[in-house]
Amino acid sequence: MTLRSFPALVAALMLGAPLLGPVPASAQEASVAAAAAETVTIPFAPPLLTPVTYAMRFERKRPGGDTAIDFDQRLTFERLDSGYLLRIETLSMTSGGRRFDLADKRLLDALPAAIRLYLLPMAIELDASGEMVRMRDWPAMQAALRGMPEAAAKMSDQPMNEAALAAVRRFLDPIINASAEDAPAFMIRGWPTVLGYGGAEFDLGEAVAVDTEVTGGLLPVAVPATMESVLTRTAEGDLKLVQTGRFDPEAMRAAMLAIFETMRQAAQARGKAAEEDALQAMEITDETEITFDPLTGLPITGRTARLTSVKTSAQSVVGGDIMTLRRIAP
Repeated sequence: MTLRSFPALVAALMLGAPLLGPVPASAQEASVAAAAAETVTIPFAPPLLTPVTYAMRFERKRPGGDTAIDFDQRLTFERLDSGYLLRIETLSMTSGGRRFDLADKRLLDALPAAIRLYLLPMAIELDASGEMVRMRDWPAMQAALRGMPEAAAKMSDQPMNEAALAAVRRFLDPIINASAEDAPAFMIRGWPTVLGYGGAEFDLGEAVAVDTEVTGGLLPVAVPATMESVLTRTAEGDLKLVQTGRFDPEAMRAAMLAIFETMRQAAQARGKAAEEDALQAMEITDETEITFDPLTGLPITGRTARLTSVKTSAQSVVGGDIMTLRRIAP
């Protein structure tokens, strides 16, 4: 690992869902603000067996250039005793100015297995609030994931040595070995951060700050973070939630060094001392803005962003991963 490649690797490892989630006001805060603020509960009552279509964009901002990929997705909800069943179908994908209609089975079959797996229809069980609790048909997806290291090697324009393949397998192991309950966080992009707010109560216009911890993804330990949330009502009568989460920079730096130590042992890269010297400061901010339908609780528009600033002894790097969505009128 070189000092030049280190910031890019740090940015690439900033994976996983943002820390954001519904945070109701505490009883003490609510009692103080009750006289002046209207208390509102975000609903979750999606239309049943009626498809809802969304346009979704994923952007990656890196020093070497920005990339974007667009999807049209169809969501259909069914009622379960414990909540709902959500079926997600990807209708099309646009990348590099080219649009691919995924209704064409020949096109879907021609895609590499490592990509096709994430574009096939998925079924996820939700609780009554809309939070994802379990992936259906997970054993079959696990079997497909086990073949991804070799599939990734075939997609590369350069041969992958055993150390590189080992690194890919190490990255995939937590996903492959995840339970059906943990699988949605790994397999579903975007939606876990904008669903699951049903039943959350807010005092309109009142900011609520909460100290929390972030776990999961590649993080080897919990990282302290602070999240601030505020709910307002738009002129159209919709509910708009804005949340900002900030990770503790020193704890995140320590977590990242632990990740690099694991990688060093696996791939026999440069020692930890060099990485400590290189990684001087790191700041991560999560931002979410969602406009909810006041009747169904489904998002009308949404934006989530993870913004990363990395300072090393060689340079400073700023990057970001941004997801935006909008509901498409039938």
